[in-house]
Amino acid sequence: MPGQILINYGEVYSKVAELRNRINIELRELDTKYRQVQSSLRRMDGKTNTVFSEAMEDNQRKARLASETLQELLAFIEISAREVERNEQMHQRIFEFSRLR
Repeated sequence: MPGQILINYGEVYSKVAELRNRINIELRELDTKYRQVQSSLRRMDGKTNTVFSEAMEDNQRKARLASETLQELLAFIEISAREVERNEQMHQRIFEFSRLR
């Protein structure tokens, strides 16, 4: 039917779970890389170490904030899809009940 939007809810939920998992993997890998760089920084002189360490910690906080924001967006997508799915099912039941009358 023209103008109709068909949503595969199973695919939506699957993709949301996949993206959440990928974010968590990327964040763990990023944390590992940060620790490796910070370990290397310990061998530098005090002033250089301090400047780079502060920059690294700032970037790490930004990465975590971005990850949290993406997780919230994924949660919103999932919750919205579940709500639309429930509404569609309710409308379908009402329509089927009306046809039986």
